[in-house]
Amino acid sequence: MDYTLHPLRQIDPSLLPSLAHLHQKEDHGLLSDLGYPFVFRYFEVVLQDERVIGFYALSDSGELVGYTVGSPEPAALTSQLTREKGWFVRQAARVLFTRPLIFLQLVISGLSIRGQMENETDAIESIYLTVDSAMRGRGIGRALQQSLIKAAREAGYKRILGSIQLWNKASLAVTTSNGFKVISTFREGFYKRYRVELIL
Repeated sequence: MDYTLHPLRQIDPSLLPSLAHLHQKEDHGLLSDLGYPFVFRYFEVVLQDERVIGFYALSDSGELVGYTVGSPEPAALTSQLTREKGWFVRQAARVLFTRPLIFLQLVISGLSIRGQMENETDAIESIYLTVDSAMRGRGIGRALQQSLIKAAREAGYKRILGSIQLWNKASLAVTTSNGFKVISTFREGFYKRYRVELIL
C-alpha cells in the first residue's frame, strides 16, 4: 500500500475525526488519556494556529495513516483548550471523577510545559509524530519527520526540539535516524522522557 504526504493546513475538515481517532488509538500519552473530546478539540486548535507546521499521510485508499505536528509555542495550543470555559470545566470534571490520576497528570503537565519553549526563540517543538500501527515499517514516520524538518528549516528555525517517552523505542529510532540527538532525560509526573534536539 502506497501513501502520499500533505501539509496539515490543507487537510479536508471531514478528516478531522479520523485524525483524532488515529491519535487516540496510537499515541499513548496524556492527550489520549483525557479522552476523545479533548483530542478532537486539540486538533481543531492546531488547524487554526498559523504557526503550526504539520503534515499528514494518506494511504492510496484515502485513509489517514499518520501525521506530525510542530509548534514554536506548544503551551499556547494547550491553553486554547480552556478558551470555552464551560466546555473545559465539564470535560475536566469528567476526567477528575472518572480518572483522577489522569487529572493529576494534566495539572503536572500544564505546569511543566508552561515555560518549556520560553527562551527557545530559534526553535520549534516537534509535538507529535504518529503512524497507524498497521502501516508501520514503510518509512511513513521517517518521511513525515523529514517533511517537518524541511519546512522548519524553510521557516527560519535553527533547531527542532522534542520529547519522547523512554519506553517508545520505535519513535526514538525514527527520530535518531533523522539526525536528532538525545540531550537529556526528565520526568513529567508519571512520564519519563528523553529530550531530543536537531540542529538545522
